[in-house]
Amino acid sequence: MFPQEDSLKPFIGQSEDPLLRTSIDLELSSMKPVSNTKHAQKVAIHELQDLEDVDLDDSSLRRIPGSIPPVAYLICLVELAERASYYGLTGCLNNFIQRPLPAGSTTGSVLDPTSDESAGALGLGLGVASFLTQLLSFLAYVTPLYGGYIADTKYGKFRSVWVGVTIGFFAHMVLVVASLPFVIKTLWLSLLLTVVSIIGSGFSAGYIKPNLFPLLVDQYAVDENYIKVLSTGERVIVDRDATLERMSLIYYFFINFGCFVAIFSSIIERAFGFWMTYGFTALVYSVLPIMLIYLKPRLHLSEPTGVSIFEEVIVLLKELFQRGWLTRMSQGRFWSIEISADTQKLAPSVTVEDLSTTIQSCVIFLYFIIFNLNDGSIASIQINQAGSMRTSGIPNDMFQSFNPLAILIIIPIQDYVLYPLLRKRRLTFHPIHKITVGFCISATGTLVGAYLQYLIYSRSKCGWEGASECETVAPISAWWCSLMFGLQATGECFATVTAYELAYTMSSPAMKSFVVALFLCSNAISSVIGEMISFWAHDPNLYAIFMSCALLGYGFAVVFLLQFRNLHKQLNS
Repeated sequence: MFPQEDSLKPFIGQSEDPLLRTSIDLELSSMKPVSNTKHAQKVAIHELQDLEDVDLDDSSLRRIPGSIPPVAYLICLVELAERASYYGLTGCLNNFIQRPLPAGSTTGSVLDPTSDESAGALGLGLGVASFLTQLLSFLAYVTPLYGGYIADTKYGKFRSVWVGVTIGFFAHMVLVVASLPFVIKTLWLSLLLTVVSIIGSGFSAGYIKPNLFPLLVDQYAVDENYIKVLSTGERVIVDRDATLERMSLIYYFFINFGCFVAIFSSIIERAFGFWMTYGFTALVYSVLPIMLIYLKPRLHLSEPTGVSIFEEVIVLLKELFQRGWLTRMSQGRFWSIEISADTQKLAPSVTVEDLSTTIQSCVIFLYFIIFNLNDGSIASIQINQAGSMRTSGIPNDMFQSFNPLAILIIIPIQDYVLYPLLRKRRLTFHPIHKITVGFCISATGTLVGAYLQYLIYSRSKCGWEGASECETVAPISAWWCSLMFGLQATGECFATVTAYELAYTMSSPAMKSFVVALFLCSNAISSVIGEMISFWAHDPNLYAIFMSCALLGYGFAVVFLLQFRNLHKQLNS
């Protein structure tokens, strides 16, 4: 049931800040009484005439997103700053580890701004660089399992974000030291500090990533769809799913705006060296504590449950597998079981329905393992590819910034053109279809990368056996790499954004951070595969790596659609 006005007052009263009150007041002022089959969904507060029943599934009424609390945008700004510093750090890490110091340089900068030479420092090669960058990615996406667990059971979402910010600031400062000119001269010391920074950055992301998005969505107080009368007199359905879709798009827009800001790191890296680059990212990161202090009194904060979700899940699973589970599974009703009173006492926060939905989410997230290969897990190889082409003085690691740039363009088109147009025409673009489209577009981006790598091998003076390390680059413009990154970014807008929505909506309140962490964990598995690929990441294998990832992406998209083509019917029921 939708909460009555009185039930919302305690929530509104938690903050005197107008940022939080404005959106909710606007929502309450325009509510109309409706009913959905047997139960009333909304009681009018300011307007109590025309009380006929209205079916919320009525397709004749247009659906619109609700008002988003302004405080939600401030949470997105926190994510922007965190991602700007994170990608500013990781974007230059590959060059820092892989390539040697340019001739005459002590900081890693390129002295001749017009040359095709790339910045570098440690000179440990593509294999080591790929391994360490994938290690960072692995940690950043596996530690959210712990960060989400701690948030749900002990610290709460906001306090967990604070822990991550503290660890991250330490990691940034360590990398600044590792990139100082006199430290770079001592290879083992610089490498050791770099590894320490990588580990710290990974754990920092583990506390922040699974908690910031649920914290954002928690600020939207409306739990059900309802009828609203516009100023034109038109009656519309304010759709919660459409609202969460918009919040997800805005959140992802801010993420990638932060990623695009990281383009300055590539410029600073090439012009001034790595210590200046990582000093810049540390400066950006230092904004986070200030923003969190400002935000705390303005947020609606849910208390942690204080119980271990893992323990409760294990208790439920034990009972599910004790009594005739094989028969139920063969009949397609594995989850149809009456849980005993003792089990309900031991697992009060998780129901069988919650567990069933979570398991289904996990199966969906498994398909993102291959999607992520086409969207970041081979980033070191893609950056290396740009460095093997004619850059005309542009940093080779700057071309990956076309990924967030494309997202900044695509998301407003989705939010203000594509999705409203589909809603206006009463066409439903189901989540599974969005994800499938995203999978295919991202795989197409990697296919473009395979073609570019083939051209590099064909036209490089060093041929298939040494194009990556050749003293002269292939006579192909590196700007073609922007097409590869742009297509992969478009795939993200459809697949990843939708996965965030599913991770939140397909989970109980006690498991939201945990389920988001499970989704992020698919990136960790992709990183492990990326680690294995790194052992073959040398000439002449790069073309085969690109092509294999692209074909896997197409294949998994087809299997995914076939398996989950009816998921929207299950969710509606």
